[in-house]
Amino acid sequence: MIKNPASFFVVVWLVVLWLYSQHYVLVLERLSSTTTIFILLSLLCFSLPFFLLFRVKNNPNHSACLSEKVDKRLKGLFKFWACFSVLEILIFRSLPFFSFLGFGGHYTEWGIPSLHGLLNAMIITISNICFYKYLLSKKKKYLYLFLLCLCWPILLLTRQVIMSMIIQAILIYIYINKIKISKILAYFSVFFIVVFLFGLLGDMRSGAGAIAALAGVADNYPSFLPSGFLWVYVYVTSPLNNLNHNIYLYPDFAFSPLTAFANLFPSFVRSKVVPSSDIETSLVNDNLNVVTMHPQYLSAFGFCGALLFYFLYGLFVLYVFVQFKTKINAKWLFMTVVLTHNLLLSVFVDFNFSLVFLFQLFLHYWLGTTFLIKRT
Repeated sequence: MIKNPASFFVVVWLVVLWLYSQHYVLVLERLSSTTTIFILLSLLCFSLPFFLLFRVKNNPNHSACLSEKVDKRLKGLFKFWACFSVLEILIFRSLPFFSFLGFGGHYTEWGIPSLHGLLNAMIITISNICFYKYLLSKKKKYLYLFLLCLCWPILLLTRQVIMSMIIQAILIYIYINKIKISKILAYFSVFFIVVFLFGLLGDMRSGAGAIAALAGVADNYPSFLPSGFLWVYVYVTSPLNNLNHNIYLYPDFAFSPLTAFANLFPSFVRSKVVPSSDIETSLVNDNLNVVTMHPQYLSAFGFCGALLFYFLYGLFVLYVFVQFKTKINAKWLFMTVVLTHNLLLSVFVDFNFSLVFLFQLFLHYWLGTTFLIKRT
């Protein structure tokens, strides 16, 4: 079975390893054998539970109907999001999109801490359901609503949110449709549009040429590619670069679970609850401070303990995926999409225990009490 979270997880990490091996930017260090072995073992441990999938009887019918109560709850969710988003605009007197024109503060200083993350979870959830309803009904109003949702992170200059919306929408489409070779060109078109938008927002936030000056472009870099590709390349490979730079610091075994689950605590209490790590890591470049999902679990459980954790987490993700494949409630589809999204983005950040995406899982579960897929 190709379309499952483990397959996406394995493919994205293998692609990153290949991209890293090209060394298109000078900031990348030589990849150590220890790093490579750990990455490959982590993929294997997470994927082991999915070998049981051959025993799961898949119901291939994805025709669906939606309860009217979903629209009622969705409207209530949108009103809540809109009220507090307007409150943020009033407090900060502008939107980050206008900061480069001299209006309002910098995008990194915009938003009420913790609350802003929950609002992001709401708008991503709303975008998911709008896109899903468009796929089911083919009514353009739902497509327009989805596109309006995409406009919000553009106004906030938040690439992470717009990427999450687009990735989750693509996953919804993939999970409920058969993949045809004739549509591969369309998928690549969407990919290049996303890369272009990623580069455009990066240039708007940091200035054209900023990423090239920061990372250093190697002689073998294909210069004909748009700036968005360089942004994506640096953002995807630099976290692995930082992991590789510090891999020798982590012990074989450790037990500090609060470190692994640090993101479960709101930012304003995290430093008081989570103990500081004894492992003093460093960055290859201070401006490239993303470190993949792995350091959090390596610090908490050690090299071997992290591998055991990935196996157990794989069991949980498998459970949700099997519910999606065998049950009639669409909440399992959306929860599978969120978990797969987190795994895809694990190449540069740990979203598995992010409050934003845990809250999104809760919202989809809550909406799912009246959101049913009708099997025929």
